[in-house]
Amino acid sequence: QVFNIDKAQTLWDDIINHKKKLTKILNRNVEITVATLDYLTNIKDEIKKPKLIGEAFIGKIAEMTSVDSLTKLYNRQYLYLKLDEEIKRFNRYNTTFSILLMDIDGFKQVNDSYGHQKGDTVLVQLSNIFYQSLRDLDLCARYGGDEFVILFPHTNIKSAKKIAERIRISVKNYYSENLKLSISSGLANCPTSATTKKNLIKQADNALYISKNTGKNKLTIK
Repeated sequence: QVFNIDKAQTLWDDIINHKKKLTKILNRNVEITVATLDYLTNIKDEIKKPKLIGEAFIGKIAEMTSVDSLTKLYNRQYLYLKLDEEIKRFNRYNTTFSILLMDIDGFKQVNDSYGHQKGDTVLVQLSNIFYQSLRDLDLCARYGGDEFVILFPHTNIKSAKKIAERIRISVKNYYSENLKLSISSGLANCPTSATTKKNLIKQADNALYISKNTGKNKLTIK
């Protein structure tokens, strides 16, 4: 059975939750292969003639569908899934969260002057800076091209701003002596800025647009 990316990611999250439930009910660790087989055959009826495969192979498939191949950060599809979860959590528990949309200042010039291989190197370097700046609960994704998004669960706008500024300064300092790159960013919060995924991203994008057009290397909050 072959699923499209969105359905595969949704099924994977459901399988993980099913594994936790089985483990709790049976009072023993249930392997992911068993949980997958039970969920897809007995719960969802997605597979008619199942064949067991190794846990490592399942994990590899899950990684391929959720991770950007270059930066090893999460991809846009996985980010959207997690944003949906945060929106549901807000609607149920009124739990705040924030998102940060970032764009690399001067990235086109890097590609034009040094080539796309150098551009890829910069993307990997920046991804490492972003990742090292995160807390355990945060999630960073490559949104597309030279744009990145960080999701800050359970985080108000004030706390998210502190992290965003720390990231901006780290990038500026890292490239202060060679390429002199920086990042512009836009920060939005649920519920302060918006209460839907679409509007939150729009508000963060609008804030980023202001940062890019008022001097760059800055953070704007919507």
